Amino acid sequence: MTVRITRRNFVRTAGAVAAMAAAPAVVRAQAERKSIKVGWAISKTGPFTGGANASQIPNYRLWVDDVNKAGGINMGGKKLPIEVVEYDDRSQSEELVRAVDRLVSQDKVDFLLPPWGTGMNMAVAPAFHRGNFPMIAPSFITDRMPELVKRWDNIFSLLQPATPYGEAIVGVLKDLRTAGKIGNKVAVVNVTDQFGLELSKAARAALAKEKFEIVYDAGYPIATQDLTPIIAAAQQKNPDVFLAFSYPPDTFALTDAARVRGFNPKVFYAGVGTALAIYPAKFGDAIEGVMGPGGWNPHSQAITDYTARHKALTGTLPDHWVSALCYSGLQALQQSIEKVGKVDRPAIIKVLNSTTFDTITGPLTFKNHIMTGSWLVGQWQGGVFHGVAPNQEGVKPVIAKPVWKA
Repeated sequence: MTVRITRRNFVRTAGAVAAMAAAPAVVRAQAERKSIKVGWAISKTGPFTGGANASQIPNYRLWVDDVNKAGGINMGGKKLPIEVVEYDDRSQSEELVRAVDRLVSQDKVDFLLPPWGTGMNMAVAPAFHRGNFPMIAPSFITDRMPELVKRWDNIFSLLQPATPYGEAIVGVLKDLRTAGKIGNKVAVVNVTDQFGLELSKAARAALAKEKFEIVYDAGYPIATQDLTPIIAAAQQKNPDVFLAFSYPPDTFALTDAARVRGFNPKVFYAGVGTALAIYPAKFGDAIEGVMGPGGWNPHSQAITDYTARHKALTGTLPDHWVSALCYSGLQALQQSIEKVGKVDRPAIIKVLNSTTFDTITGPLTFKNHIMTGSWLVGQWQGGVFHGVAPNQEGVKPVIAKPVWKA
C-alpha cells in the first residue's frame, strides 16, 4: 500500500516523533538531576541591610541548612540537596533587577527567593512572573496586593496589605481612649517610600474615621541620618500617641532621639524594626510598652526548636515577627515542590494557592494569595514582642504607660 505524504501528515508525524523523543528526555532530566538550584538577590549592603540581615537572610540559610541536613527535598522519591546562588543587590532596585536576570538567564536557578522590602519586591515582581517563579514574599506590604495577584498569580504575601496594619493600630488606640488611658492627640511620621507612604495613608484614614486629632504630620526621605528634628517637632505638640511608619535604621534613630530628649507619649509605635532582636539589645528594658507592626506568639515547641536552630546557625536570635513567617513560607514552598514531585513551577503555584501547610507558626493557608491569621500589632512586654492585635490565639492585653519611664 502506498502512503501519500502530505505536508499536514508530515508535520503531524514529525510532531509526534518529537514529542516521543522529548518525553524520555524530560524523565531523564529529572532522573539525572543532582540538586535543586535556589537563588536570591538581597540587600547585604546599603540602607535595607538591617531588615534583610535580621529577617530574611538568616532564614534562607537556616532553611537550606535544615533541608540539606535532612537529605534534601523529596522529588519523586529521591531526595535532592539545595544548591545556592546569591548576590548582593546593595539596596538598589536597578542592581536587584540585574541580579535577578542573571540568576534566571545565566545561573539557571530552579527557584528564586524574594528580596527585602516592599519597593524591592515590586521591582522584580514582573521578572518572577515571566519565569513562573513562585514568589512567597516575607516583607511585601501594599494595598495593591488584590490588584497585583490578578496580574501576577505567582505572588504570595506572608504579610497583610497596608490598610489592615493602619486600622489595627488605630483600633488599639480607640480601645485605650475609651478606657481613659490616652487622649486624642496623635503625631504621625513616615519614611517617604512606598511602604511608609501606604501605611501612613491607611493610618491617617483610620484616625480620621475615629475622630483622632493629628497634631503633627511629617515625612522624611529614606536614609535620613538625623531624625532628632522630627522628634523635637512632634514633642512640641505634646501628643498622646506617636506613630512612625519607618524602616529599621529610622526606627532605631527615632527611638534614640525620643529617649535622649525625654519624649514620653503614652503610646510609642514605630516600625518596621521594632520586632528585631537587636532592638531590645540596644535599648534594654526601656522599650517596655513600645508598639509596632507584627508580633508573635512564642509559646510552642516548634517555635522553641526553631529559635534554638536559628541561634546555633547564625549566632543571633530571630526577630519577633517576620523571621518565623519567612521560614514558614519556605516550608510551604518545600511541601509544594514535594507534592508536585518535580520542578514544575506553574503546578507548584497552584498547590500553594490551594493547600494548608504544616509550619512552625502552625497551619499556613493563603487566601487570595495572602497568608491568613498574621499579627498586625505587637508590643514589647517582658522581653517579648507579643502580638496584641488582632484578637486570636496567644493575644496579650495591651499595656499603656509613658515610654522610657518605669
